[in-house]
Amino acid sequence: MEIYREKIFFHKESLFSNLVSLFPNLLIILLLFTNFSIYSQSDDIHKNKSSDTASILNKRILKIYEDLGATRDLLKLERIESVPSGIYITFLGTYPNRKGIKIVKHSFQEKKNGIEKAESKSILLEFTGTTLSKVVTEVKAENMDGSNTTLIRLTDETPLDQNVDDIVLQADQNGKEVRYPIQLLSDDRDRSDFKQEFYLKLLEDFLIQLLRLQEMQRQESAKNKKSYCKLLKILYNI
Repeated sequence: MEIYREKIFFHKESLFSNLVSLFPNLLIILLLFTNFSIYSQSDDIHKNKSSDTASILNKRILKIYEDLGATRDLLKLERIESVPSGIYITFLGTYPNRKGIKIVKHSFQEKKNGIEKAESKSILLEFTGTTLSKVVTEVKAENMDGSNTTLIRLTDETPLDQNVDDIVLQADQNGKEVRYPIQLLSDDRDRSDFKQEFYLKLLEDFLIQLLRLQEMQRQESAKNKKSYCKLLKILYNI
């Protein structure tokens, strides 16, 4: 397994921390949905508005999936020359027969006496041929004293089938776990809130990281070609 990584900086990112701060409330909501049927009574106007919002969010997610699929070109590179700070890159399979890429991003919260909490988020993109066939995102948080651990995993086994609501959500807090498709959320507004405030933010952040990674490889390639041409000129007195 090939792993590429850069130095981790001890810092607190606002987006990352906001996502992690959603864990307790999200887990409570998930547990409620597992044990109770929640029905919303609203008029037709609210229902139509909710449906329109859901459609817009689904289109945004599908567009990001499309853009993430375009980063498959990274699998064709024999080696990764440089990576953004705090990022680990892992490939599924070995060159030239790689089938996926995983990006892990780390962050730490510090206090005067040291690190208080370790946090990480990751995305796994798997491909069948040239087609994006699976997307797995995870967010983890753990107190350094082991007093509290939380994991949220979202798995889309069919990212290109136009059905975003078949994403399977797994949430685990200190061993208490729930797992089910988000389509079981009984209200469009609940699903929309989850997509907008959690899932889309994760996808957008990782898309930015992947685009940065691609650009860094292009820059390194251009730099290497320039150095090679310069070396040839020296060797042959051009």
